[in-house]
Amino acid sequence: LPTSSRPPRASAKMMPRVLVLLVAALCVANCLMQVAPMKAPMRSTPVSRAVAPTMMVEETEMAQATLATVNAIGMAVASNAGDFGGYTIPIIGLGLIGATIALLAGPVDE
Repeated sequence: LPTSSRPPRASAKMMPRVLVLLVAALCVANCLMQVAPMKAPMRSTPVSRAVAPTMMVEETEMAQATLATVNAIGMAVASNAGDFGGYTIPIIGLGLIGATIALLAGPVDE
């Protein structure tokens, strides 16, 4: 009787891939599972809550001078975009970026 040569079944080729995917899914599930020793132990005594601290700020001459200085700086930098001081930081940033590009670009060959 002549024997027919059949190619191996597709399921035989797919079995190792299926097993790899099954093992990978099992590993992922194991990583996401929380084991018992990792859980925090239950406390037998209740925890007392801390009381918020009370702060008293005394207005001293130094505090008033510091506040005046901060207000003066705020007015120099400007609080609105329409003021020139509001564009100071973007102008400095653009200048810094331009200087960095000019420094790193090197000479241009023509």
